[in-house]
Amino acid sequence: MANKKVIVPETIHPAGPEILRSVAEVVSLPEQLEKPLWDYTAEAHAIIVRLWKIDREVLGQSKNLMIVAKHGVGCDNIDIEAATQRKVVVTNTLLDNAESVAEHDLGLMLAINKKIVEADRSIRLGKPRPRETFDGVELKDKTLGLIGVGHIGSTLAYQCRAAFNMSVMAYDPYVSKEKAAQMGVTKIEKLDYMLQNADYVVICVPLTKETANLIGSRELNLMKPDAFLINSSRGGIVDEQALYDSLTRGTIAGAAMDVFLKEPPPADHLLFSLDNFIGTPHVAGSTKEAMKRMATTCAEEILRVFRGERPKFPVNPQVFD
Repeated sequence: MANKKVIVPETIHPAGPEILRSVAEVVSLPEQLEKPLWDYTAEAHAIIVRLWKIDREVLGQSKNLMIVAKHGVGCDNIDIEAATQRKVVVTNTLLDNAESVAEHDLGLMLAINKKIVEADRSIRLGKPRPRETFDGVELKDKTLGLIGVGHIGSTLAYQCRAAFNMSVMAYDPYVSKEKAAQMGVTKIEKLDYMLQNADYVVICVPLTKETANLIGSRELNLMKPDAFLINSSRGGIVDEQALYDSLTRGTIAGAAMDVFLKEPPPADHLLFSLDNFIGTPHVAGSTKEAMKRMATTCAEEILRVFRGERPKFPVNPQVFD
């Protein structure tokens, strides 16, 4: 492992770099780069990346690269095909932020249905309103509809069942009825049915060709007028103009999102003008505990690859074929 170099373009918990410094040179980059990213990664053997794009050009210029360790789960900012062609393994931190994201989703559910942000805003601005205008609804005994029931979705399902006795159904073509049942979840074969019957629809899938614009005008029109939509997965899964139209018309009761098509979203984003919308800046997985776990997992995966071992969480395992 001598003379290895690891590039860290974004801020991560120091636990990760500390693990690596005993066997490699770890270079943390400034927030504003003066040169293209590939100028910094040209001699790198590993990259730890959060949101920076690792595209074909970066991969092509990084001749020594062995691994791209994604600090997070979704890898839509990494050209997996190009990495695989170059025999560069891509890993993610599959298990490390599920609790944090699920708790954030639950927090958004409570905040939007109890009108917490709207009420806070009214007193901060000195514009008090009659208390009955802030009447919310309870989570207890309601129906949660999950789009995707992987680690995050299954964690949220458990939280909602345990704390609020909610019924949980899920649309996920990749999970069997038996597996869903083990999670206490009813598998739904048709997305339309779930949209029509859920009180809360929470998106827990990555951004792929199949999930891009998955929720548009047609899907929102299927939802109940007193239902809420939550998305902390990726921007681009929900059509933001269609969501704005649905919220202004009262097609659904409210929505909350941690992710947007353009990040950071502009201050004049059309959704920010609505009282029945809550936005957060892609921070669902950003807790102290999760940040430490993700940084540590990235470092451990890099060490495995440097030792010639197979990593635990490869996104493109075909590089080992």
